[in-house]
Amino acid sequence: MLAIDHVAFGGSDLDDLRAVAETVGLPTEYGGPHGTGTTHMAVVGLPDGAYLELVAPTEDTDPADAGFWPAHLAADAGPAGWCLDVPDVAAAAKSAIDRGVRVDGPHEASRVRPDGTRVEWDMCFEGPDGDERLPFLIADRTPRSYRTTPDSGLVDSPLVGLAAVVLAVDDIGTSADLLTRRHRLPTPVDAAGPFDRLRVCPGSPVALAEAGDGGPLRERIEAVGEGPCAYLLGVDDFAAARERFSLGDPFAFGRDGDRRAAWFDHERFGGRLGVAERGD
Repeated sequence: MLAIDHVAFGGSDLDDLRAVAETVGLPTEYGGPHGTGTTHMAVVGLPDGAYLELVAPTEDTDPADAGFWPAHLAADAGPAGWCLDVPDVAAAAKSAIDRGVRVDGPHEASRVRPDGTRVEWDMCFEGPDGDERLPFLIADRTPRSYRTTPDSGLVDSPLVGLAAVVLAVDDIGTSADLLTRRHRLPTPVDAAGPFDRLRVCPGSPVALAEAGDGGPLRERIEAVGEGPCAYLLGVDDFAAARERFSLGDPFAFGRDGDRRAAWFDHERFGGRLGVAERGD
């Protein structure tokens, strides 16, 4: 099963993103500025070791000049990129090239935490410029615990980790072929969920939402391109999650429609960040 290392949620103001997260019950920890000096981030450390990264331009940086996902940050678009941890970024990049996938990298990257700890990693982006359907890749050069640890306030919560990344795409078939060619994901099947044309890849945390001729998904793709449009954090007790976090009305999710899900109850997160019962 494809294991997601973390997902990035972007906006124009990090303090605002952190305040919204705290409002719905998600504790955050400031992670410091990236090595480019144009973005900084905060972490929501999930119990299984994965995490939600909140990322925004630094105070004196125009969002359009940000080193990561400038279009997403400028548009306050939320979901921006998803990441896989690999043993060797260079080897993974070669594998992508062998499969006919364009790569941007490997790159050396870093950030400095408020306690002065320097975090370093190698990374590589895959796919056409501005296309975030494929996950970017990361390999730590410092211990992964420098990058993230589970938040103590969430360890005993109903949250478990990441349940699903939903990708907004022009055509499900074309995107499914790309994901199969690169990461051997299975053929997606029809699924219940909050988007009209939704399919999930069985046994993986990936779902595809096809944009029609109009509507929010089409507007999103025109603004920031294809790629993540929503994240669902996994919970092992949906009723307890509704008591612990600020959530909206539940909806059915998944291949059989038997998993309950809900968006976090804030306009910045509605339709973009929520929870879902874990399942196949």
